[in-house]
Amino acid sequence: MTVPMRDIEERLQGPEQTVHGGNIWDIADENTVRKGGLIDFSSNINPLGPSEKVYEAVRESLWKIRFYPQIDSKNLRIKIAERHEGLTYSNVIVGNGSCELIHLFTQTFVKSNTLTLIPIPTFSEYYYATCKVGGAVKEVEPKGDLTFDVDKIIGNIRENSIIFLCNPNNPTGTLLDRKSITYIVEYASRRDSLVFVDEGFIDFTRDPERTTLSSNVSKYWNLFVLRSLTKSHGLAGLRIGYGIASEEIIEAMHRLKVPWNVNCLAQAAAEAAIDDDEFLDRTRKAILNERIWMISRLRSIPKLKVYDSEANFILIDMKTSSLTSREVSNRALENGLMIRDCSSFRGLDEYHIRVAVRKREENTRLIRFFESLLGNA
Repeated sequence: MTVPMRDIEERLQGPEQTVHGGNIWDIADENTVRKGGLIDFSSNINPLGPSEKVYEAVRESLWKIRFYPQIDSKNLRIKIAERHEGLTYSNVIVGNGSCELIHLFTQTFVKSNTLTLIPIPTFSEYYYATCKVGGAVKEVEPKGDLTFDVDKIIGNIRENSIIFLCNPNNPTGTLLDRKSITYIVEYASRRDSLVFVDEGFIDFTRDPERTTLSSNVSKYWNLFVLRSLTKSHGLAGLRIGYGIASEEIIEAMHRLKVPWNVNCLAQAAAEAAIDDDEFLDRTRKAILNERIWMISRLRSIPKLKVYDSEANFILIDMKTSSLTSREVSNRALENGLMIRDCSSFRGLDEYHIRVAVRKREENTRLIRFFESLLGNA
């Protein structure tokens, strides 16, 4: 029997697989990575790594490997619900990383030619996941400072449409206030439209409790809020994220969810991470201090346009230097640094890069790289 490659190729017609940062294993071997021979500024992960409580929980759960994990991560869902006032585990769905839930959401609610609004530039998986199921993407152009244009978003909402919002937005780091997002959600509700709010980086903002919409899902039937433990708790290798919404939305997604999608070690790590408030507070303070320092230092370097950020990464425009993002990325790699070439983001050009906020020593290396690079540009 031959593999029907022609049939497979026909099914794959559409956008190519998206590009992401964090592809460190394609560039360096394990020994180099483990010894810190390559510093990854391309992935927006907690530079402190997981907390000791997470490591302890994983070690204590190794005996579970011989068994199937809970098919629907019920214990973890209960713990998550306890952290969000007014919710029960029926309002929570857990995924093998946030990315799985983005695709599951589109598989559940985006039909052929469903209008899907995606303000750009933003995380590319919304576009890819929508196209994969035949949705009709309408990209909403930003304001001149790359912030979302709320009036344009509202003006494009139609009956039974889907709106994706990343807040804080990746890769710009910009943050929409709760009032603006609530306005979008309420307007969409009157048009029987769903709003998907990705809060994967909300833990890095100055005051997450005043910004998050997680407490509003019981009020708005059409709101889905995505949260990630990958970024704030450093669990990238375990892949764990969750979504909260009305029971109806969660039930519909559970019907299409792959069984046993989250392994037992990831569930144990997530439960421990959620309970470790001290670690999260320490992380938030460290990121805030380093972000302020990095933005100030980067702005002191000529030929860099540095955007404000409310996340654990910073967007930079290199156009004045005449160096493309690919050229800068390659030069950085020669110096043991990985940075994100943002030319693959829809709505950005070949001069934009993104750098993660890491520890002071690492951030200092990055600053010195730019000083050296642009001193010779």
